[in-house]
Amino acid sequence: MPVGQIHIWCGVSTALILLVVLIILTFSYVEYYEYGLVQRKTTGAVDTSEVYATGRYALGPDRHFIKYQADAHLEDFDGMRVFSASTSNDSVGLEFQVDVAFTYLLIQEEIGFVHQEMASNYPAIILATAQEAIKNSAAENVTFTEFFQERKKVAALFRDAVQERWSSSTLHCNLDQFHLGRIQIPQSVAKKQLEARVQNERNGMEEFLQQAQIERELTAVEVNRINLETLKELRTAEAEASLIRTKARAEAELLKAQAKITGTKLLFQAAGILTQDHMTTFTYINTLRNRNDLNLAVSYLSEDGVVRTTPS
Repeated sequence: MPVGQIHIWCGVSTALILLVVLIILTFSYVEYYEYGLVQRKTTGAVDTSEVYATGRYALGPDRHFIKYQADAHLEDFDGMRVFSASTSNDSVGLEFQVDVAFTYLLIQEEIGFVHQEMASNYPAIILATAQEAIKNSAAENVTFTEFFQERKKVAALFRDAVQERWSSSTLHCNLDQFHLGRIQIPQSVAKKQLEARVQNERNGMEEFLQQAQIERELTAVEVNRINLETLKELRTAEAEASLIRTKARAEAELLKAQAKITGTKLLFQAAGILTQDHMTTFTYINTLRNRNDLNLAVSYLSEDGVVRTTPS
């Protein structure tokens, strides 16, 4: 083959090789899990006005893609230290260690802003902001008992706090999944809590014992009051009964006396005892006969009206 043809073939081959290389360099690829921004190789300038999704693009040999992750970013905080809400403004709450796992997605339309404002540092900035939001939410809204008794509520509070913080800071991402994992308290805190609970139980026991003593004393006072009232009622009843008996005896004696007077009067009329002397004598004799300590028998009545008696 003539030398000229060889040179021609070499030139054509070189041109074809260069063309193939240029064609290869002209096309850039964005995978399904990526977003792309076009950057000029010669100047380093990045076009943030358009975000490219998955596909193959003919950008030219002087341009290529700066890529950002399009699928979910999986992040976690293991043993992150937080404080619970305090019961007063003079002190902080108790320290906890929580495990948190979450995923987030970059907003496709805002990838240009991500590059302008954070560039490749966006994961660190987003994580630091999320951590700050969780710690602030725990210290402001979650009490000691809620960490263990209201896990769903705590997880929802943390999730809302992270999303709100990201939105207010315009970090150009959305929170996807959020999971609150293990919650622990340091051994020193657990010991203090146990001691506090034991002391509370002791205080409760002491209060119960004091209250029981007070109740016993009040019961004794009440029993004494009831006994005094009972004694008062008994004495009142006895006094009233004695008064009733006295009145009854007096009334009985009065009735007996009246009956005796009436009977004596009827006896005098029936016996024909009409003179005062005879009446007095009869009354005297009757009085003597009614005396228990005297035993006598009437023998006769003398003419002078004197009663003659003989021992019985």
